[in-house]
Parts: sequence; structure tokens; C-alpha cells
Amino acid sequence: MSAKSGQVSCKHLFRLAILGLGVAAVSACATGRSVRGYVFDPQLADAIQPGVDNRRSVNSTLGTPTLSATFSDDVWYYVSTTVQIRPVFWPEPQEHRVLAISFNERGVVSNVENYDLADMRTINPVGDKTPTRGRELGFFQQIFQNVGRFAGAQPGGGPGPTGGGPGPNGS
Repeated sequence: MSAKSGQVSCKHLFRLAILGLGVAAVSACATGRSVRGYVFDPQLADAIQPGVDNRRSVNSTLGTPTLSATFSDDVWYYVSTTVQIRPVFWPEPQEHRVLAISFNERGVVSNVENYDLADMRTINPVGDKTPTRGRELGFFQQIFQNVGRFAGAQPGGGPGPTGGGPGPNGS
């Protein structure tokens, strides 16, 4: 192999590496879509009829709800959101659907409501801290606070492998 062919192959490898990095960088910037939550079948969801269906028929038709009402099981929610995923940015909702099915005291469907992206609201939680009792530990205190605290004790609580403790086989 001559020195000239060694230089050519190094240049060739360098160009391939740059090309590979470029392809990886471009593919990392690609956007994608993701469905989160319940995957709707519009025909099945629209087939639920008030006064006709009950809990069992809704469960067999649509499956387990995404969530139910907080204080009672009178409303079932089927929630689906399709988001656009872009690198570096928060996922952005493109489609949103909530199917709310209300039941009466006999377990029969009393109301079916559909909500979409126009009904979606952004909730901004409060960033305050809840005060707690006790002392605040620093970073190193949290890491090293238990060093030496359990010196000599075995994980099982017994005196060790030669001591004949209460464990199986006298250990």
C-alpha cells in the first residue's frame, strides 16, 4: 500500500464521517406525530346511545376509560390527544378529543358529550414551595448523612453468617 493511497482512504473516511454526521443532524431535526391516550374509533364512539347502553356495553364497546370522575364512578372519560413532536420544543397538540359518558344511578348511559381542541384549556400550576417542618439538608449532608450509622449490622438484622440467627437454615 502506498502512502498516497493511505491519504486517499483517510480523506475518503473523513468525508464519509462528515456525511454521516450531517445525516444524523438532519434526521434529529425531523418532526413526528404521536397519539397519546385512548385511540378513538369514531364509529364505535358514536355508537354509544343514551338510554340504550349501560356500563357493561360501554366497557365492551370502548374498553376501559382513560379516567373516571373523581368522587364517583358516574362519568367515564375517554381522552385522546395527537401531538406534533419537534426537537427542543414542547409537544404541540394537533388534535384533541374527550368523550365524556355519564351514567344514571341504574348504570344506564344518560349523556354523551364530545369535546375537542377548542375546548382544551392550558393550566398554569403555581410554582410556590410548600413549607415543611424539620431542617433543610445541603447536598453533601443528604449524601453522607447515613455513613457509619449502620456499622456492624447485617442486612437481615442477625449477628452475621456465623451467628445462627432467626433466618432460614439457622442463618
